[in-house]
Amino acid sequence: MYQGEFGLNMKLGYGKFSWPTGESYHGQFYRDHCHGLGTYMWPDGSSFTGTFYLSHREGYGTMYMKTRLFQGLYKADQRFGPGVETYPDGSQDVGLWFREQLIKLCTQIPSGFSLLRYPEFSSFITHSPARISLSEEEKTEWGLQEGQDPFFYDYKRFLLNDNLTLPPEMYVYSTNSDHLPMTSSFRKELDTRIFLNEIPPFVEDGEPWFIINETPLLVKIQKQTYK
Repeated sequence: MYQGEFGLNMKLGYGKFSWPTGESYHGQFYRDHCHGLGTYMWPDGSSFTGTFYLSHREGYGTMYMKTRLFQGLYKADQRFGPGVETYPDGSQDVGLWFREQLIKLCTQIPSGFSLLRYPEFSSFITHSPARISLSEEEKTEWGLQEGQDPFFYDYKRFLLNDNLTLPPEMYVYSTNSDHLPMTSSFRKELDTRIFLNEIPPFVEDGEPWFIINETPLLVKIQKQTYK
C-alpha cells in the first residue's frame, strides 16, 4: 500500500510504502523507485536509514540490527567502502568493507597482512600517489578509431543513442532496473535527484584524485568513497 506524492502516474516525491511481507519504506521516491533519502524496515525489527538509488542501498547509511550497528558506505545493497560496525559490548570493527568482509583495517596491528610480504603483488604498490579520474567510467570508448575498424557500421553508433537502447516509456510498465540497460541520460537524471540539482564536486573540478592502492577492488572502493 502506498501513501504519498504522485507524478507522471508514478510514485514521485515523498511517500510511504508497505509490502504484504511486513517490510516498509518511507522516504523519497522517483519513478516508482525508492530513490533518495529514506528508511527501510524489516519485520524482524532491523532497519536501514540512508541513501537509496533505484531501490538499492547506495552511499552512506546506518543499518540497525538486533545485535549490531553498521554505519558506512553501500553500493548495490552491499557494504562497499569505509564503515564502522559496533557490537553490544562496545567493541568496533573499523576499516574498509566489501560485503560482509572487513578487508582493510584503519590501523596497523602486529602480524597483520601486508602486500610487502608478497613480491608477486609488488606491481600494485605505488611509491608515489597514483591518480584516477572518477568520471572516466561513464565514458563510452571504442578500442579502435572509426577509420581503423572495418566493422564500425551504423549499428554500433546505435549504442550511443538513448532512444534506441530502450523502448519509449519503458519505465511506465517495468521498474526492474537489475535487468535493463542504464542509458547515459537516465543516469544523469537519477544523479540529479540525489545531488539536488548540484553537480557532484568530483565531476565539477575535472581533476584526477590521488589513490593509495592500485589493486582493482580497492580502486573501485576509493572511487565510491570519493563520490
